[in-house]
Amino acid sequence: MTEIRRADPTARRHAVWLLILGALVGSLFIAGFVGYRTPLRDWLVSDPRAATHRVKLGLVVSAALLTAPIAAFAVYFWSFGDTILRARQFPPPGHRVMRDTPVLDGPAAVRRGHAFKILALALVVAFMVSWLLLWRLARTLAPGAV
Repeated sequence: MTEIRRADPTARRHAVWLLILGALVGSLFIAGFVGYRTPLRDWLVSDPRAATHRVKLGLVVSAALLTAPIAAFAVYFWSFGDTILRARQFPPPGHRVMRDTPVLDGPAAVRRGHAFKILALALVVAFMVSWLLLWRLARTLAPGAV
């Protein structure tokens, strides 16, 4: 008979609060960018000698803000996959779940652990491609800055 890990209402509440917090922070970033778009543009072009360095700075800050969540999820998924592989059980012992979940042991759990690690590697590739594309954009927009 398959063991079932029972749902933890606290884990569900934490997930909902995390989702709300993420949406709120994202909304604040969007509102801040929209509200300060004109002053930012004026600052970028106010000094022609420093414009290339300011464009580079703007792109680096944008890249950091856009790719930080990708990097965080990659680290989390790699760590979670590693925990699954060490325990040879999914979900790992002591891990809370949001809904009733059958516990997988042995090869099925190992496959799931490897899947999380592959997902983490795919996110790292997306992270690096994002930085590469933004670097190329910076070279195109401000040839002397990079």
